[in-house]
Amino acid sequence: MRQRVKDLEKQLEVRADEIAAAQEDALRYRRYFNFAQIGMTVTSLGTGWIDFNQQLCEQLGYTPEELRGTNWVDLTHPDDVSLDKDLFEKLVRGEIQRYSLDKRFLRKDGSIMYGNILIQGVYRPDGSFDHIFGFLHDVTERLQNERERLGLKQEIIDTQKKALRELSTPLIPVAKHVLVMPLVGTIDSVRAQAVLETLLEGVTRYQARMTILDITGVQVMDSEVTSALVKAAQAVELLGAQAILTGIQPGIAKTLVELDAELSNVMTLSTVREGISYALGRLHR
Repeated sequence: MRQRVKDLEKQLEVRADEIAAAQEDALRYRRYFNFAQIGMTVTSLGTGWIDFNQQLCEQLGYTPEELRGTNWVDLTHPDDVSLDKDLFEKLVRGEIQRYSLDKRFLRKDGSIMYGNILIQGVYRPDGSFDHIFGFLHDVTERLQNERERLGLKQEIIDTQKKALRELSTPLIPVAKHVLVMPLVGTIDSVRAQAVLETLLEGVTRYQARMTILDITGVQVMDSEVTSALVKAAQAVELLGAQAILTGIQPGIAKTLVELDAELSNVMTLSTVREGISYALGRLHR
């Protein structure tokens, strides 16, 4: 009997230690759960919220009593409700144990919170689904900063594109109602389109009556680009300005002949100086 009593006392001591350890673990979990800097929740398919922390309430703007009257679907932006439908069904079936993705959530005041959720499945000993742990991290500020950064980056890119365009298609008002666009280097279809847009915009902006397109610095153009530049000169005519083409090189002249380009309304001169003199003379008549 004495030995039996001693054995029971040892068992009680072990059980007491196990209970104390379990209580310590539970207290540690509760502290972690309550003071975590992310929203945390335990949710069951059958009963809904089992538990959630204060951080989740603060993220979504609800009191604990108000939050208990909602569910995950109520809190999710309508357009994002179906984002993780397939993933959640796989988690319930046990095909996956966890997943994470970004979703939009609706706060009580109607504002949108961008959140990253981590869903962890918890399963019974027989492998069937029991409940989930949900972790919600508010990434609204991070996404807003990222959008601002991307917006600034795009603004810089747009500014650089504009500067490059102005450098590749410079438009110079040399006198009242007289514009000169000197082109240098290779002309491709993209640059030819930029020439057209810049010319037409400049004619309207400066109320030009004479536009000089100088291609002295352009040695080679294919038939497509040559045709595009001729069309640009013709488009200028439609806005009421006279187009003057200067500096045509032999190779380009050959292409113009082969294209049978319509240049009857386009004045062609050897140099940009001759073009300016001609333009000023026409204006002062």
